[in-house]
Amino acid sequence: MSKLKVQNLKEKTRLDKFLTNSLKQNRSYIDKLFDQQLIFVNDVLAFKKGQLIDNGSIIEIKESDKPTSAKLISSKAKIEIVFEDKDVIVVNKPKHMLVHPTTFNEQDTVVNVLLKKIKVSDFDDKLRPGVLHRLDRDTSGLLIFAKNKKAYDNLSKQIKLKHIIRKYLAIVHNDFKDKFLLIKAPIDRSTQNELRMVVSDSAKAKLAQTEVTILENYPSAALVECFLLTGRTHQIRVHMAYIHHPIYNDELYGTYDGYKNYGQFLHAYFLSFVHPTTKEVMTFKSEPDKTFQGLKLELRGDK
Repeated sequence: MSKLKVQNLKEKTRLDKFLTNSLKQNRSYIDKLFDQQLIFVNDVLAFKKGQLIDNGSIIEIKESDKPTSAKLISSKAKIEIVFEDKDVIVVNKPKHMLVHPTTFNEQDTVVNVLLKKIKVSDFDDKLRPGVLHRLDRDTSGLLIFAKNKKAYDNLSKQIKLKHIIRKYLAIVHNDFKDKFLLIKAPIDRSTQNELRMVVSDSAKAKLAQTEVTILENYPSAALVECFLLTGRTHQIRVHMAYIHHPIYNDELYGTYDGYKNYGQFLHAYFLSFVHPTTKEVMTFKSEPDKTFQGLKLELRGDK
C-alpha cells in the first residue's frame, strides 16, 4: 500500500491528474487503479476520477489482489545488448523502461525483452529471472543479468561482497567547493509519501553510503560521478537532495527543470565484475543520451 499526503497545491485539483503527476505514470495506469477500486481518499473509496482534492487530503493506494501473470510474455521491444555469452548479458537500459514486470506493466520490460535468452526454469522467481540489480524507470544505463542459476549465485555473492562496481553520472543543481564527498546517511521510506525515500535516524533506516566525485563545476550546477557503497532504493537521488544538490529534473526529490517526459539526469555509465565462469574482470562503459549531453554542453557554455 502507498500513502500520499496532498500538499503544496495552489488550488483544488482533479484526483486523476494529481495521481498521474505524483506517481509519474500514464493515464492508462491510473485508470486501472480506479477500475480495480484501489484508491481511497481520507479512508473513503474513490469512484470518480474527476473528484477534487485539496491540501491535507490523504490518498491511499491499496495493493492489488490480482497477481502479475504467472507466465512472462516475450517482448520485441528494442534494447542495446552490450555483451552476451552463455552465462551473462549486459544491457544498456533506455529511459522509461522498467527492469521487470509489475502488476500494471507486464510487457516491454527488460526481462520481457531478454526472456528467450534466460533459462527461466533455473530460477525460483519466475517473474524476475536473472535480475541481479535494478535501475529506476527513468534512470538509464548498464545492467547485468544472469542467464542461469550458477552464474546468478556467483554474481549475487559478488554483489554482497561489494566486488561488483557500479558508477553513475548525474547533473545536479549547485556547484561544489570540494572535489570529493563521502555521504553517510541512513535511508528509510517517507511517512508522508510512500513513493519517496528519506534520510532518517529511525530504527528501521538502513545504512547508505555514496561516494561523490565532482567531475565538472558550472555556474550553479555540476557534473558528478556517484559510486554506490550500498544499494538502497533511490539512494543517489535521496543523498544528492539531502546535501542540497538535487539531480536535474528529478521531480520526486527536487524540481521540474523543463525536460518533459525525460526524468532525472542520472545514468549508470560504468559496470565492472568478475566473470562467473572465466574469472576474467569484465569492464563496460556507456555514454549518456543526447539530452544529457546537450544539457552538459549548455551548462558549460559550449552550446
